[in-house]
Amino acid sequence: MKDHKKTTHRRPDDSQTEDFVIFKSAFDEIKRTVCRNQPESGGILLGNRADYVIQKFIFDPKGSRSRGAYDPDVNFINAQIKKEWSENQLEFLGFLHSHPRGVERLSGDWGNNIGDIGYMRAILRAIPALPKFLVPILFSPADGGELQFFPYIAYRGAEEQYFAGTLTLIEDEEYQPEIIRELPEPFKLDTSRLKGSADAALMQKTHVVCVGTGGANGICESLVRSGLGHITLIDFDVVDATNLVTQGFYVSDIGKLKIEALKERLLNINPAIKVTTLPKDFLELNEQELEETIGYADLLLMMTDNFHAQAHGNIQSLKYQVPAVFAIMYERARCSEITFTVPGLTPACHRCAVSSRYHYYLDEHKENPVTSTGSTNFHTTYLNSAIGLIALAILHRDTTGLEFSGWFRDRWERNLIQLRTSPFYTSRLFDSLAPDSDINHCFDAVWQKITPEAPPEYGYNCPDCGGLGDLRDAFMYHQ
Repeated sequence: MKDHKKTTHRRPDDSQTEDFVIFKSAFDEIKRTVCRNQPESGGILLGNRADYVIQKFIFDPKGSRSRGAYDPDVNFINAQIKKEWSENQLEFLGFLHSHPRGVERLSGDWGNNIGDIGYMRAILRAIPALPKFLVPILFSPADGGELQFFPYIAYRGAEEQYFAGTLTLIEDEEYQPEIIRELPEPFKLDTSRLKGSADAALMQKTHVVCVGTGGANGICESLVRSGLGHITLIDFDVVDATNLVTQGFYVSDIGKLKIEALKERLLNINPAIKVTTLPKDFLELNEQELEETIGYADLLLMMTDNFHAQAHGNIQSLKYQVPAVFAIMYERARCSEITFTVPGLTPACHRCAVSSRYHYYLDEHKENPVTSTGSTNFHTTYLNSAIGLIALAILHRDTTGLEFSGWFRDRWERNLIQLRTSPFYTSRLFDSLAPDSDINHCFDAVWQKITPEAPPEYGYNCPDCGGLGDLRDAFMYHQ
């Protein structure tokens, strides 16, 4: 029986083939259901998107069927997808349905999500985590004649160029999703080299939430290597080819959700760590989801390049009284910015620190023309290292005798940091560090004192923290 191979989610060229792998039990279920019905009938294919091996088929008994069309029962299908993920960690991979004998191609895109290709495109739009779609059809013996199976595969963006894979049946017990090294049970990360620097027991019981896992994947990796016990990853984005340059992903990650690609890597560092993934837009999380994630966190990392997401993170950190770190890069990555807030220690919030940005976006309704173009992986790594060190200092703020103990002493009000990474970046603040110098400087930092925004210096109170000077009181603004 032919061995299956792990796919990299890339459309093969004309000289290549791709296996269409399915459990024998799933194929038997197709024969038991679809093959005993007149066309058109069908159901869903389930498995793991890491390899697209079909482990289960669920027949749709309530779909609208006729000799010319099959319309799935969406409510039934969605309930089954949710149930299989919750109970068996099986993911939706595609649809199978039968055609009238002689119609061996998929129907076209007729608009309004009609036709096989139109319906497939609608699903791919709705599920950005799907890099490709399994869309086999068959001729049913109930229609007269032999069973004929067409194992079609389509890739996102090339739906009309779907092609037939090589049908490969495997026994259920033969399936090996990946080769896992034998580890001592229970596995425990050896943190002996961190002695004197980080508190292993503290890190083990610490929960960090990271919003945005593109450029920040290096921070997450380093925190796990520092003994972190639990991390929650929030991001809806999918790895694409441009991410290989600055975000630390690999070719094999293309098409995967960033959080799932990162989860695999974190578990390969420490199989004992708890990794929670939430493939959603942070701005669209409901109150229960926010409470179950940020409400139980020890540190919130806001690592997105979206102003509105960062602003929402500030409000949530104040509402749930969770320390938070925010970071962005300036144009061409010539300088980076970090702000951090710790209720009870920092007197001003993220909004107080960058209020001019709020004015630009909210009052003037402008869009940011600056993109990540011009940055390199060196810039990303440099910024990540600074964020990671600050994160460890925040987490160890109540400890004594360690390298990260008392990092800020009593100067927590200097909670906006600018890191210059190019000699071409100039500003009044940086120029003041080396007045009258004809030497270009970089790799220096300015830690700015941030005061709460409130009268008399300001004509208003900060809408997020109230400008009270104590962030522990700010939660009352967000009940």
